[in-house]
Amino acid sequence: MDRALGSASAIDSEPLVLERVLPAYGGRCITAAIPGLLAGVETELISDPVASAPTVVMLVIDGLGWHQLRRNRSLAPVLAAANDRTPPITTVAPSTTATALTSLTTGAAPSEHGLVGYRVPTSLGLLNALRWRAGGTDVRASLPADELQPVVPFCGQPAAVVTRAEFRHSGFTMAHLRGSAFRGWREVNEIAECVFGAVAAGFRLVFAYYDTLDKVAHEFGLGDHYRAALAEVERLAVELRTGLPGDTPLIVTADHGVVEVLEPLVMIDPEVADLTTGWSGEARMLWLHARPGAQRQLAGACERYAALAEIAPVSQVLDECWLGNHVSKAARGRLGDVALVPRGLQAFTMPDEDQPHHGLIGRHGGLTSEEMMVPFAQL
Repeated sequence: MDRALGSASAIDSEPLVLERVLPAYGGRCITAAIPGLLAGVETELISDPVASAPTVVMLVIDGLGWHQLRRNRSLAPVLAAANDRTPPITTVAPSTTATALTSLTTGAAPSEHGLVGYRVPTSLGLLNALRWRAGGTDVRASLPADELQPVVPFCGQPAAVVTRAEFRHSGFTMAHLRGSAFRGWREVNEIAECVFGAVAAGFRLVFAYYDTLDKVAHEFGLGDHYRAALAEVERLAVELRTGLPGDTPLIVTADHGVVEVLEPLVMIDPEVADLTTGWSGEARMLWLHARPGAQRQLAGACERYAALAEIAPVSQVLDECWLGNHVSKAARGRLGDVALVPRGLQAFTMPDEDQPHHGLIGRHGGLTSEEMMVPFAQL
């Protein structure tokens, strides 16, 4: 095997960790990071030296789970060494980009900010939160991001955001990054320059986002392509650490981890679908919305999936605080009646789901440790 991709070690071959993990709201969770940095909220995530630093750089790697980094430490030795010094933290539920990045930048749980999944029910139809489209239509004008997601990002404090230039005017950017100083990059080699410029400009927080690892995992899974992409993440992190002033902390974290789903998607049976008015969420935390008066019947019909998934009525999800301790009226109205959450390496689909998502290999959204545990490491 090419040396750049490394060779398997004892850690590389560790078994998957599929135990159920719920978000640690109020503790070691991504929701604690920004309030600890920008609002003076006491949290064990932010040490006193980091809290008092004039500038902090946060590098957010989409799809970098704690377990995946640990297994591939030979490809990312600097990141892995930093990871070893700090216990993992949890992301939120569902462990999906739209929900988790919004929780990371706002410090709010999904039940507060209201972006409760990749696909969210709205008055205009099922919203794809990353593309800000509903019913195949761009709804940026008709569904303003600050109305759907009212929590102000970055605690209302000045922050510089370094992300893909193409994201500048997206609806999701307006939902989770509005009010920040946008610095767009088009090529990977521009990221460090953008970060260094923002640090020189004196921003308290520089929030840098890199999504290639997640894209590669979706398309190719966690094999050689993923490992090569992780090696690129290591190079970026080392470049940033080398070029930043010594008194500027560099924190590396993520929005979620990833699992490989190699089995065919589990299609929801027509007789189950007939008991619904629709669905929302994602393949590894699928919400089914019951027809009026059919909530109990729907939950019973879903028992056919009990061998492979947790069947959670919305009352259980709320009681166990999957999405947060305090639930806004808007967020509650966007939840379905039954959530299907695979325990293993499966994913659900509905008969009317858009087909491009059926071929994904790397997936997330569920409650396994592989998806829920992410690094929060200082370089």
